Parts: sequence; structure tokens; C-alpha cells
Amino acid sequence: MRLVCVLAGLLFSASTAGAALPPEAQRLEQALKELSGVKVDLLQRRSILITGEDVESRGILAFRPPQSFRLAYETPEPQELVVSGDSLWVVMPGEGQAQRYPFSVDAPGSEIFLLFGGKNGTLSGAFEIRQEAWGSYERALRLLPRNPEPGYPLEELRLVVGKNGLPEKLFYREVTGDTVVLSFLKYEKNPKDIEALTALRLPAGIQVIDASPPDLYDGLVEDDKP
Repeated sequence: MRLVCVLAGLLFSASTAGAALPPEAQRLEQALKELSGVKVDLLQRRSILITGEDVESRGILAFRPPQSFRLAYETPEPQELVVSGDSLWVVMPGEGQAQRYPFSVDAPGSEIFLLFGGKNGTLSGAFEIRQEAWGSYERALRLLPRNPEPGYPLEELRLVVGKNGLPEKLFYREVTGDTVVLSFLKYEKNPKDIEALTALRLPAGIQVIDASPPDLYDGLVEDDKP
């Protein structure tokens, strides 16, 4: 689920007044201004600290600013992550189950919802942005959260902007020590079927589980509630 916080949004509107953006961030900003939607072929590699295992996943990501988002994994097994309204849906056809979680773009870690224009916010409003070398990339962007809360879920955020001005590679480390590299392989800009690409579709007969946190006051009579 944290991946949705990482993917669903970066710099769709103008930068924060008085904040000079690095050149690579400016290229990204300009490219995103031209998007009303996007479909991307995605490759994800997760390195698990505890086991030393590397897990590779492939799928497609579709996004329509400011908030419609769908990530459909094809391998290693079908699974979908969909943001619909104030809910995040995790659809697992192989298990015959769909889980619904409350979702807010204001939650810690969801600043990355700005990656493709989410929330119509600005990257520079959520992050201090530095342009510096990273690995074999001479002009990567480093994103430093401006207001990290205790337990902030993401560390070492690095973004590489491609020749098309759109994200090419995103790296981050989770507080668990696991690292994730996302490669954006092929873009389709402003697809005509973007609404269908981002729509939530629940297979017939699938079990829906509400995974919202329990109400602290469940079981209390009305007079006992504060």
C-alpha cells in the first residue's frame, strides 16, 4: 500500500513562490503541465533486507490528475491498487478478496502523490529539492521532506528525470530497511481511455473487506462516549 503513497503524484502546478527549482525539476514541471493523464509500463524491484531476496514486479500505472490512480500488477501475480475517492482498494483476484482502506493524500508519505500531478500541489512545497549525482546519474534529484513526522515511512528519496521530462526512475528506502527501485519504461501521454484505465472494477463475487481502523468507541453506549 505504501507504494501508492509513493506513486500517485510531482510538481503539476507552479513552484512555491520564491523557491528556485533545480533545472531537472523545472524540466519535470514543464512536462507535467502538458499532461491530462498518463499510462506507464512499470518495473519494480524490491530488495528485502531481512532475507536478502530481490522481488521483481511488472505492471501498468495509470493516473489522471488530481487523484484518480490505478496500479495493476501483472507479475508475479495479478493485483491492483486503486485510489477511488477517499479509499484505497487492494484487489487480489487470486484470493477472491478486495480490501478497502481509508486514504488521504495528506498522510505522511503521501507527498509523493505529487509525482504525476496529484493533488494539484507542488513538489517544492512538500520537499526541499537538491540536484546532485546519484550512482551513474549525474543530475538526479534528491527529495528531503520539509515536515517529516515521527515514523515517516520513506528515506533516501531519489528521482531521475528522463529525456521526455517525466520520471524515469525512483528510488527510496523504507524504515524497515527494504529498498525499492521503480523504473518507468514506456509512457503513453493523455490516453483517450484514461477514465477506464483508472476505474475501480471489482470482479463478480469477490469478497470485500473493510480494513478501516476500528472505532475506539465501538461497544460504548452513547452516554459513555466523550
